[in-house]
Amino acid sequence: MKIGIVTQWYAPEPGGAAASSVAALALKERGHDVRVVTGFPSYPIGEIYDGYSLRPHAREFVEGIDVHRVAMYPSHSTRMIPRLATYASFAAAATAASVSRCLREVDVVLVHSTPATVALPAMGVRAVHGTPYALWIQDLWPQTVTSSGFLDAPANARAERILHRFCDLTYRGASRIAVSSPGMASLIESRGVPAEKITFIPNWPDERAFHPAEPTEWARSVIGASRPITIMYAGNLGEMQSLDTVLDAAALLRDRPEVGIVLMGGGVAEEHLRTRVRQEGLDNVQFVAPQGPSRIAELLAVSDAQLVTLKDVPLMRTTLPSKLQANLAIGKPMVVSAAGDVAAVVRDAGAGFISPPGDGAALAGSIRDLAALSISERAIMGQSARKTYLTKFGEAVSVDALESLLVATASEHRRPLSFATRK
Repeated sequence: MKIGIVTQWYAPEPGGAAASSVAALALKERGHDVRVVTGFPSYPIGEIYDGYSLRPHAREFVEGIDVHRVAMYPSHSTRMIPRLATYASFAAAATAASVSRCLREVDVVLVHSTPATVALPAMGVRAVHGTPYALWIQDLWPQTVTSSGFLDAPANARAERILHRFCDLTYRGASRIAVSSPGMASLIESRGVPAEKITFIPNWPDERAFHPAEPTEWARSVIGASRPITIMYAGNLGEMQSLDTVLDAAALLRDRPEVGIVLMGGGVAEEHLRTRVRQEGLDNVQFVAPQGPSRIAELLAVSDAQLVTLKDVPLMRTTLPSKLQANLAIGKPMVVSAAGDVAAVVRDAGAGFISPPGDGAALAGSIRDLAALSISERAIMGQSARKTYLTKFGEAVSVDALESLLVATASEHRRPLSFATRK
């Protein structure tokens, strides 16, 4: 089967941005012909990576996958206009490239839907060539925009109305819809999408990189952990990750000198977090630069537990961030400051401690509870995490579901896209 994938983010971009490339490689390994339309790598720094130059179109083969990169305005700003320019410029360039040459002959298009505007190229291919598409929704829109703080209240209301109409259009045009967290399904169904059209397919990490490992001396030197117990956050240092809550907890944990907190990664909130650590004298918090995937398992193995924190907004209750599956895969206990789907997964797995989002005191209490466990007790939690990963979130389970969804989508009769309004 010839599968086209449209995604704004792709390897070598890290974290959740790499999820599309992990899926593409897994589908290729199942024997499918996979071609990708994406942008030039810029996440999360908002600048084109070294080794790439921005131009209208570039083609490369990445691990045997035909990757087409199209021009876009690179930005990861917290301001609305630059971010909107990033989304719009990619959608326009990708639509032109997909319709004219890149995805003309595929059997099915998979839209890795974050942002929602990534659906436009697939809609264009369907309208012109009759090729069916499936949405794999990573972030719910318009909730992602209205929860971001980009807009004031009146602008939020206008944006919400417009984006609701746009998202409804993409849902109607899609032959199938996959959601990356269980809570998304009911929200999309409430928009008038038939339940039988919706499937839960979680993301999974690159299992070559994320697996149980032993910490090495090299990894210890990179992390620089000097305290007996290391609690680590690894990933995007962004606004939605609510990392101020971690610093609130760190301030309350100064009486526990055996506990150190490591923030490994980068993002738009990094400067603010570093400033706060310096001003408040939080010597139990240290920063580590973002690390590549080649030895990430060794680095994560230095930790005694992994942090998962999310902002206290309704959107985050229906989100499973990529770091959750990565933490399950490496078999580490978790300390969670979040509600909804994330909390339910960790609670059901018996894989860690959970506190309400945005509550630094409660998070500090969870870290104290984790620190009070014996090494063997923490190991049992880690084993529970790993078992949950293999049975519910692992590549073998998720690729089966994704492949079945795409086969079913491709088998549908090709027809022009109708833009009629649902009554």
